[in-house]
Amino acid sequence: MGLFYAYLGYPLLIAVLARVFGRDESPVAAARRQDLPEVTVLIAAHNAANYLTERIENILACDYPPERLNILVASDGSTDQTGRVVSEFNDSRIKVISFKTRRGKAATLIDAVGSVASPVVIFTDATTRFDKHSVRRLARHFADRHVGLVAGKVTMIDEHGSASESLYWKLENKIRACEARLGITLGASGAIYAISRSMFVAPSRPTINDDMVLPMLVRMTHPCRLVFDPTAQAYSSSTGGIRAEFSRRQRIGLGAMQCLAVLRGLLRWKNRGQAAAFVSHKLLRWAGPFLLIAAFVSNLCLATTPIYQTLVVLQVLAYVAAGYGVVASGRSLAARLARAATSFVVMNAAIGVGICRWLAGHDTVIWNPTQRPSWSHIPATSEMVPTTEKRAA
Repeated sequence: MGLFYAYLGYPLLIAVLARVFGRDESPVAAARRQDLPEVTVLIAAHNAANYLTERIENILACDYPPERLNILVASDGSTDQTGRVVSEFNDSRIKVISFKTRRGKAATLIDAVGSVASPVVIFTDATTRFDKHSVRRLARHFADRHVGLVAGKVTMIDEHGSASESLYWKLENKIRACEARLGITLGASGAIYAISRSMFVAPSRPTINDDMVLPMLVRMTHPCRLVFDPTAQAYSSSTGGIRAEFSRRQRIGLGAMQCLAVLRGLLRWKNRGQAAAFVSHKLLRWAGPFLLIAAFVSNLCLATTPIYQTLVVLQVLAYVAAGYGVVASGRSLAARLARAATSFVVMNAAIGVGICRWLAGHDTVIWNPTQRPSWSHIPATSEMVPTTEKRAA
């Protein structure tokens, strides 16, 4: 029942509550050039030399006043030419901080924020691309001094330059939009979010999942609003492989336990709505692998009656479909359902492995970033800033 609630019940409940009680998330007007704040786009990078030229050009070409746009690359123990690539831009707005020892993304971001003077910090990845309005659409919300964080939307792009948003991400973005309207936003995507510099709080210990911990610490320590703006879009190239997705989800599982250690106060926090959303949206999903095992074992033990025999058969069929989804291709309904089953099983298996690794004492904050194809090989969408545009002066 817990999984049915997490993936079906909670999305329906939060949609109804947002429609009835939700507030308008339209930003305070900041259309005039002089109203937009100075921002620093912060990129934590480890051996990202192959991506950074395109990434920095993409940011510089965004629709934002160039005199108010800065870029800071924090190199996390890189052993390639990451620092040299950044220095070659020879632009006073673009800086690099090189940390000799690799300590993980979150620790790198925390130290790098200490070097930021601008009132707004935008966090992103080296392998991501912004659409041309993203920086402006994030920054405009900070005209309201009560806004502490703005989270953007991530769209996955396949090798043909087409959006390939999975059912999971469609559901996730809808849930985030509803939570934002109710004032109970939970985290952000590491590819695109912005924090008011004055409200940034360093966690008591580094974690892998910075995009969960850093936003929630802002909300827990300041009487502020967390906004989700789906019009501020970032694009990420699809990894296209089960192995890469398994690795990413395993990282999420391990990071979930680290998040609980840092954010445990959230469960007894005075904002009951935020705590309820945390349990419904995060905790139950993290418990998913163990709930699936418990459901199968309990149904198997009770399979002396027709109803439990039917449940066992349905679960076996679901896992068979997941196996078929590994090789299924095409756009038929059967193939799409099988691939959805595969994604669900892989996601839960990986999260379970990550949690078990943490329980076994493998409490690392360092993870190898997912390797993605260069954007030069992927056609740009109509809203995506081409990497071939000239660098801003």
